[in-house]
Amino acid sequence: MTGRIDVGIADDHDLFREGLVALLGRDSRLRVVGQASDSHGALELVRARHPLVLLLDVSMPGDPARMTIARVKRMQPDLRVVVLTMHQDVRLQSELLAAGASAYLTKTAPSSDVVAAILHAATTDSPQIPPGAEEGHSDLLSEREYAVLRLIAQAYSNKEIGAELSIAEGTVKRHANNINIKLGATSRIDAVRKATRLGILPSQATLG
Repeated sequence: MTGRIDVGIADDHDLFREGLVALLGRDSRLRVVGQASDSHGALELVRARHPLVLLLDVSMPGDPARMTIARVKRMQPDLRVVVLTMHQDVRLQSELLAAGASAYLTKTAPSSDVVAAILHAATTDSPQIPPGAEEGHSDLLSEREYAVLRLIAQAYSNKEIGAELSIAEGTVKRHANNINIKLGATSRIDAVRKATRLGILPSQATLG
């Protein structure tokens, strides 16, 4: 990547936001192009300033973070969203990464991690999974749900999965529904895609 990376900051705490502006201003690779203090402002920031990376606080006034991520990604598909939050929550992390965030950092992370997350997001399509998070992602699904998902990824039908795992076809359907709920997926293919993005499934396990 050539030139500086344009960054937007959306956080409702003025002091924290100003600290981020000062931090990023010390790095010649980065340029802060706009700030916002709520979800509506984040949308306007993206619409007006077109940052490549948006630092997004989870607990801002307005719409939930997942909805804001979906909206800004529809508005600017190449936008990378780095989530900043006080919540060390594996399920929330999984939900926001599945919604399209490129990284999930707690506000207790060192400043070097914030810069590294921005640089990673700007140069790759793969989400950045924090150290130790892979174990948390695996724990998102039960052992049986994971087994069902692996077979779904191999294009097995519900009947074939039931025969393979020695469970009833109705049980397979129930597991598949639970998988969709936990991953925020709308279909079998979407579940595999989101599980692959989260590192629950290896990339080669993806359906077409």
